[in-house]
This record gives sequence, C-alpha cells and structure tokens, in this order.
Amino acid sequence: MEISRLVDETVSTWHQERPDLDFEHMGAMLRLNALVQAASSKIRIITEAHGLTMGEFDVLATLRRHGVDSKLTPSYIAEVAMVSPSGLTHRLAQLEKSGYITRIADDSDRRSSFITITSSGAALAEIIIEVIVEQSNQLYGSLSGDNLESFTRVVSILTEQVENSTNQITATQ
Repeated sequence: MEISRLVDETVSTWHQERPDLDFEHMGAMLRLNALVQAASSKIRIITEAHGLTMGEFDVLATLRRHGVDSKLTPSYIAEVAMVSPSGLTHRLAQLEKSGYITRIADDSDRRSSFITITSSGAALAEIIIEVIVEQSNQLYGSLSGDNLESFTRVVSILTEQVENSTNQITATQ
C-alpha cells in the first residue's frame, strides 16, 4: 500500500474511532516519518555496499567535512553524530581497525585523544557522500526553489519545537 494512502487510512480510521481528536498533525508527522525511514533505508544500502554502517559513515563524514587534516575529539564527534560516547567507542574501534581513522594522543591530557581521518577513510567518505548526494538529488530534485526553502524552514521549526519539548520534559523529571 502506498504511503499516502496508508497514512490517509490511518488518520481516517482514527477519526472514525475518536472524532473528538484532531489527527491532521499526526498525519503530517506520519508522512514525515515515512520519508525519513525511506531516506535512511537508501543511505543504509549505500553505506553497507561500501562496508560501513550508517553510524560509521557518520563519523567518517564528520571528520571529512572538517577537512582532511582536522583533528577532532571523540566528545565532539559524539555530539555532532548525536550518539552517546559509549556508542561512539565501538564505531571508532571499527573504523580504526579498518584503517579509516587514527587516534592521536593529546599531549596536554593523557586521558584524551584526537581522531583524524586517514587518506583511505577520506577517499571512502568522498565516494559515499557523492552517491548519497546524487541519490538525494534524484529522489527529491522535484522539490526545489521556494518549495525546498519552505520545507527546510518548516522542518527547522518542528525540530526546534521537539528540542524545546524534550528539554522541558527533561527539566521536570
């Protein structure tokens, strides 16, 4: 069943069961969720075809976009990749084992290190990002100009609202 029809059916049947509730926003979020899942699935296929998980690629992409000579701390990478430090540890170990990153001791703090991308890691990141951008342009290329700007603005507003809502929930616990 196509996504739009499935979401329409979900909203319609809920509306029949609970006519006292407004399901319009929920329908929009279900559509956005389906879009994110489809995009994530495509990215996962691309990264796995190159021998990486999405999380491992995220680390390589973070390093690569900061410049091939950049040195980033694991805590910064974890923050940008939106992953816990313990979740990052496994990714870093796998990438180091594969020869895509190098750890460099921090001379000013023996407990810390910096992460750099190797030439093979940078080359792999370049290949994968080119494929992802090409796929994104093909899949979502019909959304351009004012529509793309509006979509980006709406998603940014929703992201901010979710962050504020999450922060409020955390603050009250």
